[in-house]
Amino acid sequence: MTPKGSRLVRPTADRVKESVFSILQERVVDANFLDLCAGTGSMGIEALSRGAKHVTFLERDRRCIEIIERNLHTCGLLTESHARYHLLRRDVMKGIAYLCKRSTVFEIIYFDPPYGADLAGGSQLYKTCLPLLAESSLLCIDGILLVEHAKQCVVPDGVGNLRRSRHARYGDTVVSFYEKSCKY
Repeated sequence: MTPKGSRLVRPTADRVKESVFSILQERVVDANFLDLCAGTGSMGIEALSRGAKHVTFLERDRRCIEIIERNLHTCGLLTESHARYHLLRRDVMKGIAYLCKRSTVFEIIYFDPPYGADLAGGSQLYKTCLPLLAESSLLCIDGILLVEHAKQCVVPDGVGNLRRSRHARYGDTVVSFYEKSCKY
């Protein structure tokens, strides 16, 4: 379910979601998962259904938060203990700062900015958030950051201590996988 009339929300295609979780496999089990720019919450909900210990849904749009709650309910997850997930309504930059102040750490972060953020001239959200994520302590040492973007959007091979270890293309959508590099 998506908010009516919203051109900013584009749920991750089922094909992309299935492929990403096939790549992640057992890394999801017992992981703390951050669904950054959660939209409809489909990636975080999939993580919960595959055994994630906890999912934080970070989304600024009130309507999307309501949709996430409905989607959790539809999947039978809303009635479970809220200890398995947290809905955080904040702008992405403020949300990252908030989570850093709370010393929250994630094994997996999925970053899928709103539709249009990756169009020509509109990649500012990538340019500001990727360095912020690299500098933060949100991603654990052996964690993975996944960045969903359009194929025409250029994301760096590395930013700070994060290095792109792989990317997977699904039509017009690309998911770039970043891991922390060890500096000796």
